[in-house]
Amino acid sequence: MIKIRQTEFIETVKKALNRRGSDVRSLEDMIRKQPDADDIRLLEAIRNRDGKMRIDLLDRITETGKMLNMVVISAKDTVSMTTAIAEIAAAENSEWGEKKSVVAWNHPLVESLDLFTALEPLNIPVHFPNSMTGTDRQAKFRMHAESALIGITSADYCVAETATMTMKSRMGRPRCVSLLPSIHIAIIRLDQILSTLKELYMLLKWDPDEQSEGLSDCLTFITGPSKTADIEATLVQGAHGPRALYLFVLNP
Repeated sequence: MIKIRQTEFIETVKKALNRRGSDVRSLEDMIRKQPDADDIRLLEAIRNRDGKMRIDLLDRITETGKMLNMVVISAKDTVSMTTAIAEIAAAENSEWGEKKSVVAWNHPLVESLDLFTALEPLNIPVHFPNSMTGTDRQAKFRMHAESALIGITSADYCVAETATMTMKSRMGRPRCVSLLPSIHIAIIRLDQILSTLKELYMLLKWDPDEQSEGLSDCLTFITGPSKTADIEATLVQGAHGPRALYLFVLNP
């Protein structure tokens, strides 16, 4: 009965569109398996951007971020990044008591910050996923993330047009670091900033490195700090996630 109704519905649509018939194509037939000429040109344009073009994208994401209460900071080296993060950690108050803590990804750029040395004088511990031990190490790390003041991640790409960060979930880089702490700090390189979402989708689909890795179980899109206006149309930040978002861009 369901199949008959489906067929009748499709025939009605065809009649309304004045289509007498159509070839039946499989999903594989409808999906392109190779980039076309336009795709290749766009991929080459992304790869061949010069320094000025990349600075223009940095300026663009900085301005777009302001409208979303997202703070974008350009830093010449990881030392200045670490100093700025320590200042944020010292100045901000925790919602969960006087004790402050930080959780961070196991990522080369994040690990290069030397957070332990910078935050030890402030008595602020730093927890990484690979520092957990035991069979329940994932649960232990998640508990640290739930009570942390700051979560520090990197990102795969940032889109200047919408000030959107995209992050694949991987081993040692769980989603909870960007979603549970009160403050989210992301660290990226200048060449990770893209212009539009179209460029992002193009890279995810056709870039050889992306194709070899493939998509992870979860690809998170983050545009500004968490916000909602569900109650009396009053905008509140931090209701369902971090109340503040900082994006540090390594720009030597």
